Amino acid sequence: MTASLARVFGARRLDLIEAGVQEAFVAAIEQWRDPSAVPAEPGAWLQTVARRKVVDALRRAAWFVPHGDREIDALELEAPPPGDAHGDDALLAMMFVCCHPALPVESALALALRTLCGFPIPALCRALYADEAAVEKRLARARQTLRDEAVDLDLDARTLAPADLEAREHAVLRTLYVLFLEGYSAHAGAQQIDVDLCRTAIRLSELLVTRRPTPHAHALHALFLLQASRLSARTDAAGELVPLDRQDRARWDRALIARGLDHLAAAANGDVLSPFHLEAGIAAAHALAPTYGETPWRTIVGLYDRLLALAPSPVIAMQRAIAIGRADGPRAGLRALTLVAGDGRLDEDPVLAAAIGQLEAQRGDVRAARAAYRRALELAGTEPERRFLVDRLATLEVERSR
Repeated sequence: MTASLARVFGARRLDLIEAGVQEAFVAAIEQWRDPSAVPAEPGAWLQTVARRKVVDALRRAAWFVPHGDREIDALELEAPPPGDAHGDDALLAMMFVCCHPALPVESALALALRTLCGFPIPALCRALYADEAAVEKRLARARQTLRDEAVDLDLDARTLAPADLEAREHAVLRTLYVLFLEGYSAHAGAQQIDVDLCRTAIRLSELLVTRRPTPHAHALHALFLLQASRLSARTDAAGELVPLDRQDRARWDRALIARGLDHLAAAANGDVLSPFHLEAGIAAAHALAPTYGETPWRTIVGLYDRLLALAPSPVIAMQRAIAIGRADGPRAGLRALTLVAGDGRLDEDPVLAAAIGQLEAQRGDVRAARAAYRRALELAGTEPERRFLVDRLATLEVERSR
């Protein structure tokens, strides 16, 4: 809705558009209390109400004074623009708008995820390693920049300089990457996986790779497909987390794996190597292992080494340390995780604490394992994470009592 309205009213009015969309949902909550009051096409109703809210705001602000009320009335009566079933064309186009070269990549990413995808601020904080105040400032500056630049919506590749298009694409790919990760492992809530969010990211990346089949786009799409192939096995019928070593590989989607490998092969054309290539390579190593015991952990550590050199981040360092623990044993993994913990940026990340707990348990230090798992439980954001950690703590208690 936000994307399609921005196509009508302009990206510089994102603040008014966001407010109009929110007001439309509030109106729906108030008016649809009686199920009989729900319209036959709720989406169309919401779109129409949001459009009228924006028009009303424009009229109050007198932004159209030079043109008179007739322009406002025309906008109010105009039919919503046609689009595909999911609105992906408008959404992808608006992502390119938000990823304007005048914006720093991190600010563009925050704006696109918050405005177009409805990301909550805590999820943005996790993605950007920033606190709420910093994220809010980035969003405010980004919106102001779009207003100051009077950004238009003509994003035909023929009208953009190659460097401009490449810069926008880089930020859009990053946006899609964070969108998929939030679906793959939610930051909070009752569910660990948001399949709809993953599917949206996959549809958008497929649309992008169709229009701009660059090595980066192929690599990102390969990563999404390979990771999505395991979604159905990551939780059981009750929604409980199933760790990698216990997953039923017969439930992995082999068709998605095959498609992912095809896109990874296409990404190898040329001499480009991006973080997406290396992450897709790691996902492929997991997907191709017949059993957990046959996972090529040393190969995976090597890929993480290259990834960390290319795109240093505390999360990549943590994932590398976990892989070292699998390849070389818990003591080696704990040494690597100690370096990550010393960085400080993952102090509030439950995955780090849980990884320490698992490795401590494997080397036989039950007390240290319990302390780490308790810390992870304090930080856990989703209900499945909490239940998983409670189960791990209970298992340690049983082992201690023997």
